[in-house]
Amino acid sequence: MLAQSPPPAPEPRKVAAAIGKNRRPPKTSLSSSRYGQPEKFQGRRRGHRNRGVGKGINLYRWEREIALGKGLAQEVERSSKLIDDPVVTEYVNRVGQNLVRNSDARVPFTIKVIDSDEVNAFALPGGFFYVNSGLILRAQEESELAGVMAHEISHVTARHGTKNATKGELMQMATIP
Repeated sequence: MLAQSPPPAPEPRKVAAAIGKNRRPPKTSLSSSRYGQPEKFQGRRRGHRNRGVGKGINLYRWEREIALGKGLAQEVERSSKLIDDPVVTEYVNRVGQNLVRNSDARVPFTIKVIDSDEVNAFALPGGFFYVNSGLILRAQEESELAGVMAHEISHVTARHGTKNATKGELMQMATIP
C-alpha cells in the first residue's frame, strides 16, 4: 500500500498576504518528512506516553470540561474578530494539529485565528485554541510559532484550567462552617 503524502504547505507569502501585512511569515521546517516529523523521529511513536500528564484531583469529567470550554469559546468568538481566510487558517491548523497528534492530548482541538496585532495565543479547557495574527506575523520561523502553540496545548493536556477550578471549589467548600 502506498502512503499518501499530505497536502502541500501554503506558500509563506500567501499566508502573510492573507493576513494583510507586508511582513514575511514564518519559514517552514526544512527537514520535515511526509509524516510531518523530522526524519530522525520517523518510526517512533511520540505522544500518548502515559506519563501521568493531567493526573491529580480534578472534579471535572472530560465531558464537563469540553462543555465549559465550548461556552468560553463562544464568548471569545462573540467578542473577537476571527480570520476566516482559508490559507491562514489551514496553515495554523496544520501546525497545531501536528503538535496535538504528537502530544498526550486526549481531546480533539479546534484551532482558530483572531485578527489582533497582539503577540499571543491561548487555549481554553476542552481543546479550544486561539492564535492571534500578531503572533503569526512576529514569528521568524515556523518553529517559533510551534513552540508557543505547543506550550498552550500542554496547558489543555495537563488540564490546568479545570484543576485550578477544582482547587478553588475545594477551598470554598473547606471554608463553609
